[in-house]
Amino acid sequence: MNEQNQHFGELHDLAPLYSVDALEPDERAAFERHLAQCPRCRAELAGYADVTAELAAGTAQAPPAALRASVLSAIAGTQPLPARPPEAAPAVVVSLDEQRRRRRGQRLLAAAAAAVLLPGIAVAGWSLGARSEQQQQEQLSAQEQDRENRLLAAPDVTTHRVDVDGRPATLVVSREEDEALFVAAGLPDPGEGREYQLWLLEGDTPIPDTHFSGGDVGIWLGGDVARAGAVALTVEPAGGSTTPTFPLVAVAEI
Repeated sequence: MNEQNQHFGELHDLAPLYSVDALEPDERAAFERHLAQCPRCRAELAGYADVTAELAAGTAQAPPAALRASVLSAIAGTQPLPARPPEAAPAVVVSLDEQRRRRRGQRLLAAAAAAVLLPGIAVAGWSLGARSEQQQQEQLSAQEQDRENRLLAAPDVTTHRVDVDGRPATLVVSREEDEALFVAAGLPDPGEGREYQLWLLEGDTPIPDTHFSGGDVGIWLGGDVARAGAVALTVEPAGGSTTPTFPLVAVAEI
């Protein structure tokens, strides 16, 4: 019974990948057989349908919190691929199951880069005749996507799940790229005259970083990520603070 439950759990976990067409043929066939008998998965996919249609059409729409959380949760359980060994090193035999696990991890990262971490910078506020502004927005969007892709492809990339007032959030970090991205869906309003603020912790010293409002966010940290031992989140007066004035909301060791 335990093995059967584990098998069903693995099939449930394929729903986010199925929604973005990132399954291998045999996985797709197994999931579709399961889907015919699983109301939970059918309901979950129905919630993904609108956003995946928008993504296929090339329009900018934030993914629903459930899709974002599901894929990021799957990424959190995927270990980074090891660095390529030197040419002189002996060959390492990897089982078929391990090869499939690694391929699934790569597809999870690719799906996240395309559909989860950030929907892209929406092109807004320009008229049909403003070609130069449109091109500038498209260039910014491409730069943002390139930045995300470099982070996700970094050999040392790690993900860290944190809880913000009951809402899941994820911190994606690469020391090699000196980058960190904080992603959350549906963050509560921090209150009138207040904002969230991220901090890089170097030893016992908090270094102030980006401040922002609630809602769906994808926030790049601007400080020296490579030197930090942790990232913290507080609620501060609007405009941010130079030192934390409110208790920690969340913290992740990196």
